[in-house]
Amino acid sequence: MTRDNYEMKSNRLSRGGSLFGGDPQVQLRTALRTNDIVTFKKLINYVDLEHVYEYPDYKSCLELAVSEPKKQDFIKLLLQHQVQVNKCNETHNAAPIHFAVENGNIEALKLLLEDDRIDVNIKSKGNTALLLAIKKIEDLEDDRERELDIYEDMVELLLKAGCNANSPDLKGITPVYSAAKQGLERVITLILDYSKDPIDLDSYKDRRGKTARDFLKEAFPHLLDKFNSSSEIVETIDNDKLFSFLSRHEEDNFIRDFSKLVKKNEHRPALAANNGMNTMLQLATEKGLDKVVGTLLLSGADPNATCSGNTYRPIAIACQYGFYKILKRFTENDNTLFDPVNDESLIQLIIKGMRSYSGNSKADYKSCLELLLSHPKNNIDVNYRDIKYNTALHYAARNGDNDTVLELLRKGACIGIRNLFDEPPLADINAKTLETYLNECVTTNGERPSDDDYEIHMKYSFLVYPNNNSLETELTKVPLMDNSNNNVKEYDAILAPETDALLYMTRNEELRPLLKHPVITSFLYLKWQRISCLFYANITFYSLLWLCLILYIILGYGVEHKQPNSIEALNVITHIGAIIGLILLVIRELFQLLVAPIRYLQSIENWMEIALIIVTTWIVCYDSAPESTKQQLSAVAILLSSAELVLLIGQFPTLSTNIVMLRTVSWNFFKFLLWYCILIIAFALSFYTLFRQEIDDDKKAPNPNCTGKEEDEEEDFFVDPGRSLFKTIVMLTGEFDAGSIKFGTFPVTSHIIFIVFVFMIPIVLFNLLNGLAVSDTQAIRADAELVGHISRIRLISYFESVLIGNETSYARPWRCWSWLPTDIQNLHIIKPKTLCIKPFAKRITLFPHFLPKYRIIVKPNQDNRIEIPRPEPLGKFDDDDEDIETGRCCLERCRNYRLDRSIVKNAKTVITTMANVSESDEIKAIFTQYERKIENLQNLLEKVLDKLESRPY
Repeated sequence: MTRDNYEMKSNRLSRGGSLFGGDPQVQLRTALRTNDIVTFKKLINYVDLEHVYEYPDYKSCLELAVSEPKKQDFIKLLLQHQVQVNKCNETHNAAPIHFAVENGNIEALKLLLEDDRIDVNIKSKGNTALLLAIKKIEDLEDDRERELDIYEDMVELLLKAGCNANSPDLKGITPVYSAAKQGLERVITLILDYSKDPIDLDSYKDRRGKTARDFLKEAFPHLLDKFNSSSEIVETIDNDKLFSFLSRHEEDNFIRDFSKLVKKNEHRPALAANNGMNTMLQLATEKGLDKVVGTLLLSGADPNATCSGNTYRPIAIACQYGFYKILKRFTENDNTLFDPVNDESLIQLIIKGMRSYSGNSKADYKSCLELLLSHPKNNIDVNYRDIKYNTALHYAARNGDNDTVLELLRKGACIGIRNLFDEPPLADINAKTLETYLNECVTTNGERPSDDDYEIHMKYSFLVYPNNNSLETELTKVPLMDNSNNNVKEYDAILAPETDALLYMTRNEELRPLLKHPVITSFLYLKWQRISCLFYANITFYSLLWLCLILYIILGYGVEHKQPNSIEALNVITHIGAIIGLILLVIRELFQLLVAPIRYLQSIENWMEIALIIVTTWIVCYDSAPESTKQQLSAVAILLSSAELVLLIGQFPTLSTNIVMLRTVSWNFFKFLLWYCILIIAFALSFYTLFRQEIDDDKKAPNPNCTGKEEDEEEDFFVDPGRSLFKTIVMLTGEFDAGSIKFGTFPVTSHIIFIVFVFMIPIVLFNLLNGLAVSDTQAIRADAELVGHISRIRLISYFESVLIGNETSYARPWRCWSWLPTDIQNLHIIKPKTLCIKPFAKRITLFPHFLPKYRIIVKPNQDNRIEIPRPEPLGKFDDDDEDIETGRCCLERCRNYRLDRSIVKNAKTVITTMANVSESDEIKAIFTQYERKIENLQNLLEKVLDKLESRPY
């Protein structure tokens, strides 16, 4: 095997025709574990030696070698190739020296200590290798004597290498304390012999107040004299001592010693130090030590510094635990970053902490959240999505924290952003909470309702998706319509579906009544004004196609005789019109299919349109078909085209109630009959078995009122199961024609079964269906307004999905398509915005072009005129956009938007209700204030009485 089998790139192996038969990285690990030193040597030059293997190891090659016995040759090779010996493993939070000690591999430890680069004082979870070796002795069980010698030899090696014998762990436990408590005389002697610094016996105290000195007095009093007395130990302030103060919440002691370092200007190394798990600022923040945090920040500590053991910035820790005072210190520091931490925003950390650390008495999450949301310098995105695509509003709604939900909504949180599980925050938001916020979105300018200048303001920021740039950000950028590619991409990015959240509300029983709120109805009114031109154009186009097709079928298709010239000319015109309409229909359907194939194919209406295209193509292109074929195609074409026209007209909001009733009743009938069809089939088969016996012609009397052929047809109605089922379905409507049924063959049985059929099917079942239809229509008519809003939302959302490419609602396939791969389910052959329909996509959107401030102003006393506030500075958009904002473009000049009177009336009702609620809240606040004063007076009187009773007489 030669090196030619491999191609080197960035010290990583890119294999073409490998002789190893697998991934060289995996082969290297296999060679290590099987002690195949030959293969290991051949591979070591061509792989990444710092690669961390996945489950179940999560270790690098060196870490694996020092963790297993008898791998000295492999360790030597790795050290010769200059692998990192002090790198801390992120999963295990340990360096190679810790893996060697933990596994009792003294030979590996010797090799590591021989390397000049080794840091013997590096910590793993707060433990040095020396302290870890002493602690491992306490856990020994089987074969303790042999393993005890190994670990004691390890302690000797580490002390000789210069390991600090006073370095404590996160709790302040020192090596000498751990050894004294376990009664390890040899370890204590080794510490005495090889420690470079005086041993501190009194710093750490356990819960009983016992120190290492106390344990030495009890177990080894003869060794106590060999240690320096406390007076002989020169007071030193090192990082370990400072960390121990923080671990034990000794705030004053830390500030005292740290201030001494500051006076000597020796505090810089301490600010950059870490104990393997935290920096000093991180640990102080985690412990809630406000004064320490303030001292460290004033001394120049980096507020954003982290370490390998903890990648959370200090401000993130403060948010996680809800420490308001500490968070305030960070926000007042000019160097603090407010960026997301580990794919989580600071707001998300606060809201998660409310649930996880709610028992913390120092926590004040509400104040922390208010501080972050109101701080002028931070740039926190309230709609930031984490690795699961959850926003802060998702977590707040899931916690059931209505106050936090309201606060986030007030700051611009979007209610429609879907997470990885396709759920928006609306799934968990309480309907009452959402209604409260919607009421807050309706405000006035403070004038009296009778004044001409009285204004009603309506805000829609809760519907703005995060890819719609915020107003403040938009104003600071260059104009969107610049010719550069970056600005074109940015222009595309701010076009987003705006009714997806409302579409979700139509499917939620609890939230559905809120669709009648004036904020939502006014938004739908504006959307309808933007989209209605496309809707009317679609209806006009299809109506012309339907008219041309019908006239062509009636006047020319299949007509053999000569017609007048005027009819012939009309026939040619209708033929051409049908061809043009068919071409446009094919283009429309093909575009919808390519935008979202799965979504298109799951619609029954689209299948009707496909069938109509096929039939119409046959009619307009193939005139030489047989007459019978023409008749059948004509009937199908007339039926399909008319049904499609009815459904298309039924999308109009004012007519939507009728089409909803048609669909609801039809679907409920189908479901009802699908169950009862068993009984209908049973009767059909019963009639077939009873009436299929033929009677000789000479035994029956002739019927003078009909011909022989007609009589034969009536007699043969139950001649086979298919015709019997057809006859039974006809009889379901009450059309019995009992005179043609032969009851004479089995007079008793046939009469009984027929009577049962008449009672069960035409009387009971048919009237039951009628009652079901009446019930459905009454329920729909009772809430006709809501049905109209739902239909309008679905229509607008469909237009958005086609023109903008909404991938969150309509594009979601049904569950019956869930077996398909995800890539196929989300397939989009073309992107709508990549075609030449950007003007149409821009036309149907409101944000940010039409409503740059995401709100409108309505003047009720000026014929409900709508004004659209425009942002400053001017010149943000191109000329057409500026005109649209003020309603002066060529398309908008003929439209003077005026809000519907019913919407304005409902908005006034909301304003009145909110005013009454505010007055009630003020009265409640006053009563609460007086109640507190009375309680204070009562407590004061009780104290006075207690003092009077306690006085001696």
